[in-house]
Amino acid sequence: MNAIGSMYTAVLFLGVQNASSVQPVVAIERTVFYREKAAGMYSALPYAFAQVTNIIMYSFLSFTDIVAYKDCIYKLPTFFPQILVELPYVFVQAVTYGVIVYAMIGFEWTAEKFFWYLFFMYFTLLYYTFYGMMTVGLTPNHHIASIVAAAFYAVWNLFSGFVVTRPVSCCDPLNK
Repeated sequence: MNAIGSMYTAVLFLGVQNASSVQPVVAIERTVFYREKAAGMYSALPYAFAQVTNIIMYSFLSFTDIVAYKDCIYKLPTFFPQILVELPYVFVQAVTYGVIVYAMIGFEWTAEKFFWYLFFMYFTLLYYTFYGMMTVGLTPNHHIASIVAAAFYAVWNLFSGFVVTRPVSCCDPLNK
């Protein structure tokens, strides 16, 4: 229980930090959108379409293609989707954290178990990060988003299954 508890607490802390740190950045993107919209540069639908286009373009183009077509790329909206930026950043964070903590807790060093640990760590940190981005999108500013997010962190913490566990009986085959 000590190893699982320390892992649970650390992941919860890192996840909340990820969600809190991404909220002001996403709020700045909204400010830029409002400024450009007020200036008559574009409306909401072309802006959303440009975000999807950028996701597709940056997913399929290699670095050499981007360098070769650099004179055409500046004509596209300069918004690089925040989601694509977060994927490698969170991956590096999960790997760095995962290697250190996996060794410190003393888990069994098999490739399968380590990669499962890394898999769950990566996607847990991603959903916290994306949750922080979503709360900014659903609220008027990042200050209110942090208040709303904090309420959900408490609910997730309470009902995650670690704090409130299932009852264990003396006849339970898992209780040896």
